[in-house]
Amino acid sequence: MTRSIVLLGGPDSGKTNYIVPLWCALDSKLGALHAVEQPDDLNFIFEIGEHIFAGGFAPRTEHSEARRDFEVLVAAEKDGPSARIIVPDISGELWRDAVENNEIDSEWMKELETSSGALLFIRVGSDQDIRPLDWVTSRRLLEVLGEEDGPGLPTQVMICELIRFLETTLTSREDGKAPRLSIVVSAWDLVDDEVFGGGPLAYLEREYPLVAGRLSDVEQLDVQIFGLSSLGGDLKDDHEFRQSFLEAGSEGLGWVSVNGSDGWIKNPDLTLPIAWAVGL
Repeated sequence: MTRSIVLLGGPDSGKTNYIVPLWCALDSKLGALHAVEQPDDLNFIFEIGEHIFAGGFAPRTEHSEARRDFEVLVAAEKDGPSARIIVPDISGELWRDAVENNEIDSEWMKELETSSGALLFIRVGSDQDIRPLDWVTSRRLLEVLGEEDGPGLPTQVMICELIRFLETTLTSREDGKAPRLSIVVSAWDLVDDEVFGGGPLAYLEREYPLVAGRLSDVEQLDVQIFGLSSLGGDLKDDHEFRQSFLEAGSEGLGWVSVNGSDGWIKNPDLTLPIAWAVGL
């Protein structure tokens, strides 16, 4: 049984930094999903891991044209049904350009058409975020500077278009039900306690109302929303956390925010967004 899961998101959305902690979680066999066997190729994991375990985030891959896939056989129970999860780390710039130009390379379209689930990443506090309220101010500034290009397509418009891509291309699951979409709000460790308590959907309703409205109107996809901290904190600006992270190594990397009986809580199982999307 082969199920392909595709990761989407614009530049600096948190996709790449999720891969190594995800593999650590799968390899530990302590989460909802575990790795049945070692992948044939772990070069992608090793390459990103060199940066992460040295105390830095993985370098952005927007300008890379090469496919850097992560493929692994996973299962929810020992000796139970398994699925080969193929996670292509497609650059954020490719997805952004596909939306802006209203076309996507046939290779990537085929990837979507053979996938029954997806993870769509939206990052808290990204410096690549483009807000529509900045259009007037930016346009005036560009006119003063003699530049013609605007600030670009607003981030939430791009995200809505990616959701449309998924609605029209993802294939139904083997049981005939709608394909699943995990909305992953990454860098969730950066929000304060009040925002955390309200959950990632409330965050989207405030920061990306167009996206939240689009999700409420989706009929062709089964959607679940998660908050994600791939590493458990900020390696860039939180020096105390960075030191504790370096001392801990690969133990206890990150958490996922899920809605429990007592409200939103931190769950250490980083496989949850994948487990939901694959539906094992």
